[in-house]
Amino acid sequence: MAKIFSLSIQERKDILLQVIFGGNGQKLESLLSNNPKFSVALYYIVTDSTAMNAVANSSTAMNAIAASSTAMNAVINSQTALNAVVNSSTAMNAIAASSTAMNAIINSQTALNAVKNNSTAWNIFINGTGLTNKQAPTMTSNTAPEGTASASSIQSSSYDAFKALDKNTGTQWRAASGPPQWLQYQFTSQVFVHTIQITGAGTSGNQNNPNSITIQVSNDNINFVDVATFNQEFTSTATTLYIAYANYFQYWRVKVNTTVGGTNAPYIAELNLVGFLKPA
Repeated sequence: MAKIFSLSIQERKDILLQVIFGGNGQKLESLLSNNPKFSVALYYIVTDSTAMNAVANSSTAMNAIAASSTAMNAVINSQTALNAVVNSSTAMNAIAASSTAMNAIINSQTALNAVKNNSTAWNIFINGTGLTNKQAPTMTSNTAPEGTASASSIQSSSYDAFKALDKNTGTQWRAASGPPQWLQYQFTSQVFVHTIQITGAGTSGNQNNPNSITIQVSNDNINFVDVATFNQEFTSTATTLYIAYANYFQYWRVKVNTTVGGTNAPYIAELNLVGFLKPA
């Protein structure tokens, strides 16, 4: 033990690199969590572009990094390391297969932005298998089969909130009056949503088509945060939106700011939310 504590930074770097390239994520986490001096040595690795490029392009090394929460946090907090990882399909494939790594990315807005800004990295990430995939189910009522669909208002029971979540473009949610109005789905547990698909009521120019929406999230159904605003018309051709907002949320809301007709009530035929379930 005394010998480990007397090691130089370079010697610790060499030990860490040997463990990393050996693919031993459990040993890597143990070294980092039990001896702060190894964390210092890791800092010198993740800020070294040559070292990180070598790590990022080795599936064995990246499997070790992805399995260690401490190592993943170090990567996320280094722009050098983050750049190396998002620019490597090898690195992203290792991350996408690891619950530890995917969760670390989802909990960091900086990391999510970096992944989202690289189309290849983003595609690998949203198709990852490290976390459980989750999407809004085919709703048969506002509360079945699970979760809760709701809206700020409805024109009548024929146009209830769940009609936009029934996987049937022949039915619609119709608000009772003009915007602002909202349509919401409450998952049974917290979810990181990365993809939202919205289908409006009619072809381009339909007065009831939303043409400005804001995605909002909450974990208490009281305090909502604006995630992103999209100023575009949503027609009867499904539109896919990609979201990269850190953390997991139970309540996901589409707030309609305006419609093509200005004061016309918004109609939405379909809303689909796709993402990852928060790990236990």
